[in-house]
Amino acid sequence: MLLTDNPVLDSTGDRFGFVPHARVLCDAIEATRDLPLSVALYGAWGTGKSSFMNICRSLFEEQGTPVVSFNPWKYDQREEIWHALIQTILDEIAVKITQGPEAGRSAQLQHALRKAATLSRTAAWLMTRKAVVPLSGGLVSTADADALKEAWDDGNLLEYRHVNQFEHDFAEVVEEFTGGGRLVILIDDLDRCTPEAAITVLDSLKLFLGEASCVFVLAMDQQVIASAVAQRFSGDEEMGRRYLEKLVQFPYHLPHVTFESMFSHLRQKVVGLGDDPALWQLIRVAYGQNPRRVRRFVNALNLTVVSLRMHSMPSRDRMLHAAVLLTIRLQHPEFYAMISRSPESWRRMDEAANGDTSALRQEELSLFQRDNDLAELLHATSSSRREPAFPPPPGKTEIDALTEVLSVTTGGGADGLPEPGTPVAGAQTW
Repeated sequence: MLLTDNPVLDSTGDRFGFVPHARVLCDAIEATRDLPLSVALYGAWGTGKSSFMNICRSLFEEQGTPVVSFNPWKYDQREEIWHALIQTILDEIAVKITQGPEAGRSAQLQHALRKAATLSRTAAWLMTRKAVVPLSGGLVSTADADALKEAWDDGNLLEYRHVNQFEHDFAEVVEEFTGGGRLVILIDDLDRCTPEAAITVLDSLKLFLGEASCVFVLAMDQQVIASAVAQRFSGDEEMGRRYLEKLVQFPYHLPHVTFESMFSHLRQKVVGLGDDPALWQLIRVAYGQNPRRVRRFVNALNLTVVSLRMHSMPSRDRMLHAAVLLTIRLQHPEFYAMISRSPESWRRMDEAANGDTSALRQEELSLFQRDNDLAELLHATSSSRREPAFPPPPGKTEIDALTEVLSVTTGGGADGLPEPGTPVAGAQTW
């Protein structure tokens, strides 16, 4: 059984107790009158930001608040990304007007629809000219303007000489569309973007959309985005943090997923060891409260156990050995390589984790002293524990058999499925 990494779609799919926290945040946003407002939803890789955003979306929609979602990760170029952000918002407004209960009956909405269409065409023209780039001040050159306008059949293109006029007209569209209310714009996956793309999105919020009655909710890893912004300031991390502080009026840190909720959700999805307290002791120490890391581990462990069953029914000890060795492979590749060369290293390091370092070789002692997380893992899974009980480290024959299976179930590299860091681009999220 393989576990997917898809986010929950709405409040009814909440698995980790996010709904009460999301409701408090959404109610606070609804009560805010001084707009626009920027809210940062801060959370590390794999902690459930996308799920939390989807829950917020469903709660806003239950209250009748219009919501637009935008994912900048699909766009790479600066010109593409600011244009995609604006067009997504305008397109969603148009759809909501034309398909809403008042479609065709409200003169105000029809005016908003016409102006949104004009803004949309203008944004497309500006992108083809590459005339408006964030941080340029928005000044649009009039060179060849007449020839460019002739390319539009309807002749209804606005030539904006400064981005401030675009900003004002966008605010008017939002005002008419919401009837004096607010538009919530959810922006996810900023920390998956390239640094340039992430910064362009943040700049665009102020340059193009900064007058409108909007609430921008930005899901991101705070450190990743601060580091991306710092690149603009010659790597000055403090300047990166200050930029975010100026942009974000309210920082909200994603609530932790409780270990109990993960256990309740996943215990029946683990092959062979779902109810074994030793396995969950291992998961707690090695993977903490990060749902994505736990799921990746469970997927790899399930494949490993099923592969072992192809030869014979593995004992509890063997499945636990596989679980610990898998974790070592995923998180401590240097130690995994050492075990592969010298299986007795595991036993000596196990003894060291319980206070006896006398038998360690120099290479082992150096690693033990450098890698505190490894020492903690070995101590937490030591056979000297009474509860929960772990088996002693396996011998060479069993290690050879397990590493052969792991080379199939976790890939051929020495690090198997490496624990990701927090890059701006390329990480998977949910």
